[in-house]
Amino acid sequence: MRSFIRIACFLLMLLFVVACGAQSAAPESAAQPTSEPAAPTEAPVEEESVVFANETPEPAEPVETFEPLPTEEPTPAPTETPTPEPTETPEPTRAPLPGEIAVNFPDYDTGVDADYSYQSDNLRIAITVHEETMKDHLNRKLKETYYVADIWIRSLNSFRLAFSKGEYGKGSEEPETLALRENAILAVNGNYNQGLTLESGVLQHNWRRNKGWNSCAIGVLYKDGSFKSFRLTKEVFDLDKELKNGAWHAWQFGPIVIRNGEEGPGATEYHNMGYKARNILGYYEPGHYVIMTCDNRGKDAQGMNEYMMVDIMKSLGVKEAFNLDGGTSAVMVFMGKIINHPTLRTDDGKSVVGRPIVDMLVFGEYDENGNSPDLSTLTPAKFKGGD
Repeated sequence: MRSFIRIACFLLMLLFVVACGAQSAAPESAAQPTSEPAAPTEAPVEEESVVFANETPEPAEPVETFEPLPTEEPTPAPTETPTPEPTETPEPTRAPLPGEIAVNFPDYDTGVDADYSYQSDNLRIAITVHEETMKDHLNRKLKETYYVADIWIRSLNSFRLAFSKGEYGKGSEEPETLALRENAILAVNGNYNQGLTLESGVLQHNWRRNKGWNSCAIGVLYKDGSFKSFRLTKEVFDLDKELKNGAWHAWQFGPIVIRNGEEGPGATEYHNMGYKARNILGYYEPGHYVIMTCDNRGKDAQGMNEYMMVDIMKSLGVKEAFNLDGGTSAVMVFMGKIINHPTLRTDDGKSVVGRPIVDMLVFGEYDENGNSPDLSTLTPAKFKGGD
């Protein structure tokens, strides 16, 4: 059996040799393509292209590679640039009603930074206290204490004149008593009835001859709230004409401190009129006024002369300014209390603060008949020190 197997193996080898010899004897040109190897079973492979001898093979077509399309981010909707709205012009204060004079009456609190303040829809008063060093016309430095009362009134009813004991020519009275009786929110001394006095269109006393700085001028407040001054002996003052023009309140005193924003006519003549407590009425526009009262009580408050009065009123930006009675009369009363420091005087050998006065400029919540609520029912927006 083993012999048979050996013989069979020999025959198979012989056949294999014969077959290989026949294949090598065939011409190269007749070479047949080699059969493709069996593809592995693990993974299918793409079929290769057949290439013939002496033939430039065509380049295999590149396998088209499909790159993933980029994810398109959504195009944001165009943002509209907002058109800037024009800054609104603050609405003007309501138009004045009949009898009202202030076109620009403020609709805000004017006393936010004030030492004393009263604020209502009819009257705004803001008082600031100043302590500083000023220079006189000789360039000397003086310490001063002064009070600036910024005043807005809707109606001329809020600005009145008041006299001692309720009537012109009835002697004198302590300023607090007079101010309390009149329910004055703010009150300052007037002209001490020196010459012409016109109260609410009624002539209480006619003007007198000019005898010096305390009678050299007349200041007039008109029904429309405007103000004008006249320098006596240098300018014509016709009382009847001014009454027809609407003169409402008027005082004779002086000098004229400011006119049209500049030093008043003749003011330089009074630069040497002395350093005293002063009381000055200033005018901005109808319904807007200011009162400056300064002390004269010693080294900390040395009083002002005319030069310094011009300087301080110019710094306040007034159009007009008129000097009223000063010295021991200079007093400022707020809500029934004196807030400045009136000058000391000697009375029967005794030192007395200030003096009784005969007239005052008073500001309050008055109606057309002069009636007003009691001060105790009114609350000031601010009272220095919480007094």
